[in-house]
Amino acid sequence: MQSIGSVLNDLFTPLSTAEKHCEKHGIDYTEQVFKRFTRGCPQCAAEAEEARKLDEAEKRKLAEREWYQKQIAERIGDSRIPLRFREKTVGGYRVENEQQRYIVERVKAYATEFNDGSHSGRCMTFLGNAGTGKTHLACAIGRHVIRNCNGVARFTSVAEINRLVREAKSFESEYTETDVIEAFGGYDLLIIDEVGVQSGTEAESRALFDVFNERYQNLKPTVLISNLDADGFKAAVGDRIADRVKEDGGEVLVFDWGSSRG
Repeated sequence: MQSIGSVLNDLFTPLSTAEKHCEKHGIDYTEQVFKRFTRGCPQCAAEAEEARKLDEAEKRKLAEREWYQKQIAERIGDSRIPLRFREKTVGGYRVENEQQRYIVERVKAYATEFNDGSHSGRCMTFLGNAGTGKTHLACAIGRHVIRNCNGVARFTSVAEINRLVREAKSFESEYTETDVIEAFGGYDLLIIDEVGVQSGTEAESRALFDVFNERYQNLKPTVLISNLDADGFKAAVGDRIADRVKEDGGEVLVFDWGSSRG
């Protein structure tokens, strides 16, 4: 059995040497032939090593890009943004009048606040008729937060918030009401749809307020969507939410044209 020293000697002692000339680089060099490799032109070797490093770097970039795209896909799935609206963009919103143009500009300004990884925490509320693009624009903001700002957005409805809070009160629940409120409070952006559809019970109103207030206190931006007008919205959510959605530059945008659904 060969010793380690003997094995290493066999591997790194050249079997032959020869003086050669590299036509590519115009230099003379000593070629050394070893048992498992050949050492040739040093400049050719340096170029090959550089090419190897570039290839490895490109593979790492590709792997990182694939990983990042996978993370985005997972975050979009986890966002619960409805499939119909997952690829909606602000630019893809059809503008046909000055009011729509104004709303699009305000939405762009709101979305831009997420670009540097922070946000003022101000809210945005979309009120008005069904089929006017409120959900389109709200989800476009969520998509921007996820795809372009490395953030986490969540789409929900008042009905889902109430259901999760109600289930949390069950003896068999694995989570508490506080867990639900804190979970909704942690997203970079929360979109709450169907505001005003709730039956108006005290428990439902409290659940919505608790989630909204958790975010309000921690300067987390929330987008609310409702088919009600301003008076109906205030009656549905109560004075506390109606007042706070307008604080610190919060905007209430009214979509008061006809449905585009046909």
